Amino acid sequence: MVNVDRHLADDEELVHATRQHWTQMVGEFVVLVLVWAVAGALVWVIPSGQDWGTVARYGVLGLAVVVSVWFWLRPLLIWRSTVYIVTTKRVSVREGFLTKTGHSIPLARVNDVEFRATLWERVLREGTLTIQSGSEHGTLALKHVPDPEGLQGLIYAAVEDEQRSHQWGSAVPPVTG
Repeated sequence: MVNVDRHLADDEELVHATRQHWTQMVGEFVVLVLVWAVAGALVWVIPSGQDWGTVARYGVLGLAVVVSVWFWLRPLLIWRSTVYIVTTKRVSVREGFLTKTGHSIPLARVNDVEFRATLWERVLREGTLTIQSGSEHGTLALKHVPDPEGLQGLIYAAVEDEQRSHQWGSAVPPVTG
């Protein structure tokens, strides 16, 4: 579950929040397994009766830890800290573990929401949403989104409700999902 309460303003409610699809981490997991398989094989092959062998084993294990942190833990933290948020007022992307960045588009400025999913992405139920706005920043791309068609529908419904509430006042209840 994604906790986004700290990203909400007082006058908005959460419609939907998600992370990138879990398949984003499959390649990194394969690298992790390969790194430790190679490290294990090297530690097993290095002779144990000599002083240089002990140093070499610790060197291999240290290198495996560094490579694991760089190629698995760092991407995991980036994936974990990337959140796509749809509220009753805006669509936002928040990302970053040490350096935080964010990009929001007010629903009133959304012109078009387009999704793209290759055959493989359709099998995995993921894709990319591109949100075009009437602002100077232009577009917002949400990559590796779970169920892009469903999220596209939620965004369109939230945009419709936002436009109705501007047109008729705030008498229309917000979309929840």
